Amino acid sequence: DEVVGMVVADPDATLLTVTVLSRFLDPAVSLLSDIVVRPSLREEDFARVRQLRLHRLMQLRDVPGAVADRAFMRLLYGTHPYGHTPLGSETSLASLTVDDVRTYHASNITPEDATLIVAGDCSHADVEALAARAFADWNGAAPGPVAPVADLPSPPRLNIIPRQGAPQSELRIGHVSVARNTPDYHALVAANMVLGGQFVSRINLNLREHKGFTYGARTSFDFRRLPGPFALQVSVQTGATAEAIRESIDEIAGLRGVRPVSAEELSTGVA
Repeated sequence: DEVVGMVVADPDATLLTVTVLSRFLDPAVSLLSDIVVRPSLREEDFARVRQLRLHRLMQLRDVPGAVADRAFMRLLYGTHPYGHTPLGSETSLASLTVDDVRTYHASNITPEDATLIVAGDCSHADVEALAARAFADWNGAAPGPVAPVADLPSPPRLNIIPRQGAPQSELRIGHVSVARNTPDYHALVAANMVLGGQFVSRINLNLREHKGFTYGARTSFDFRRLPGPFALQVSVQTGATAEAIRESIDEIAGLRGVRPVSAEELSTGVA
């Protein structure tokens, strides 16, 4: 008789999940409503979690991949909220107070901007009745519109973070791309699978199998409510940095021109 719950914050949303046996659906929905509508937000809990986050950020200073990811997003988005990870920064966390969190909850966690999804052995009518009871006292207007992705910085095409004696280079190649509602969504998903979205993709076969520069390379589109990033991510031997960059850019350019997707690649990519 176990309850499994999780709270996840990403660049576009906060997601709360609860997984229980069907017979415990009623108390589970009540528990979920308490977490969403009436969180305790105690000072001591806030201080503990903030300190854990600060320690994590300090640890990430020594993780090359994390350093590259954070620098990449800042270069693409600057001061826009997409320019930092959900973990925040040491400066913002240090200045944050529990009252800031309470104010944010009151103004942003509202029913007008929320969606309830239930999957399991239950009827729509039963869930609707449960939700109506559990969230009856939840009110508040929807928050303001999301800040547009505009006036983005124009960073240099090549950016280097020196790390003396590093045995490998963390490469991030990409740009601000498109939002989730783009009409090209399915085409881009398929194209990405061919380019770098699976083990047999062009990028991975080139840099890993043919060149032996890395254990793995990948590309991805992060489809968000607003235009999200396209990124190529790979860690390569330091001595192979320049050639890996050249090969990566050639592979991206090839997909757009001299090496269009073949029928076999498309079949593998969408399988």
